[in-house]
Order: sequence, then structure tokens, then C-alpha cells
Amino acid sequence: MELHKLCANHEKLSPDPEQNYNSATLTETKTLGVSWKPNLGCFLIKVKVSLDSSYTKRDVLSTIAKIFDPVGLMAPVISKAKIFLQHNINNIDIPRRILVAFPEVIETHGFADASEWCYGAAVYCKSKNFKSETLVRLITSKSRVAPIKSLTIPRLELCAGVLLAKLVKRVAAALQLETAELYLWSDSMIVLEWLRKEPMDLKTFVQNRVAKIQELYINQLWRHVPSD
Repeated sequence: MELHKLCANHEKLSPDPEQNYNSATLTETKTLGVSWKPNLGCFLIKVKVSLDSSYTKRDVLSTIAKIFDPVGLMAPVISKAKIFLQHNINNIDIPRRILVAFPEVIETHGFADASEWCYGAAVYCKSKNFKSETLVRLITSKSRVAPIKSLTIPRLELCAGVLLAKLVKRVAAALQLETAELYLWSDSMIVLEWLRKEPMDLKTFVQNRVAKIQELYINQLWRHVPSD
């Protein structure tokens, strides 16, 4: 790697001001992702923490991941954050029971969604008894990282639909919920329109996945759920 410019806090190390950065006027510079203040002679590690009243485990994990410290100067602080996250994860309680006592109505709701980076599916069970007591529980979920070859969001949403159809089929068989009312949800109007068509009328990629979904579940079960 050829050195093009030099920044130093001593004049003997940077004799040519035209070829180097002026440390007298430069308050902060960055090299290989590490910030340095030449006028103070110290490294700077920036940590952005949102001042919300409540934090989720996702927020904590995101903050830890944003700390770039290749030298390891922040290791003691990062370790405390990791321990804090680990203790919180150990305290997660997941109820085993998914049905309300003496259920009269049982519904299975499946949701499919996708983003630029991943897609996933989640299956919930909703039950209600004669006292109008209602219980909603997450049964299972599954996610996939988007393929390296970039796909459009509607196609990723369709992949999420296939994932959901397979997941719901396994859940219904395992929990013997075949008699439960089934609702499949997607926020993609394009996917819902594809599911209303004959697979042969669609392009190969879409055709194969629509055919798979229709093979598992008829398209009338799919509904639109609004999203932001």
C-alpha cells in the first residue's frame, strides 16, 4: 500500500504541509475506521446510544455491533455489555401452553414478510373460550437470509410465502390443528395478485413458487395485512 499523505502531531514528522494534513487545524481524522485527534494525541471511539425510555435486546445487540475497536481498547466495556445481554437472554421465559382453558374457537395465523436482507415467516395460535378470554401465542417462526444474487422485494416476499406455507403445514400436522381456522397474511399486494393467477401465466421463478403455495394451500386463505 502506497502512502499518499501523512498526519502527525509533530512538525518534524510532517515537514511538507502541501503533501500532508495540517494537524494544527485538523481536529479529527480517521484511518482504517479508527478516529484520531492529532491536536490532543488520542484515539476516539464513537458510540451512539439512543436515549429511549425502554430498550429491547435488539437495541443492545445493535449498539454492541456498532462499536469498531480493532485494537481492543474498549474490550472491558464491550465485555460488560455482552454479559448484560447474556444475562437478559437467560431470563427469557416462553410459555409452553398455547391455548386458553377450554377453547371454543381456535385460529391459526401465519405471517410472511421480507426485506432487502432477509425474509421470514411466523405462525401464531389464537384461541377463545366461552368466557371470551382470548390468548394469542407464537408457535414457531423461521427466517432465511436473502440470496447473494439480488432479488426484488416482491420476489423475496413470495419466498417468504413459500416458507410460511411449508411451516404452517408442519405446525398443523404436529399440533393436530387441522380443524382450526387458518389465515395466511402478507403485506405484499403483488404476491397476493400472483397467488390469484394460474402458475402457467407467470414467469418461471414466480411460477414455481406460486405453484408450490397453491399446492399446499388454496389462494383464498391469503389475506392482506397493512404495514408501514
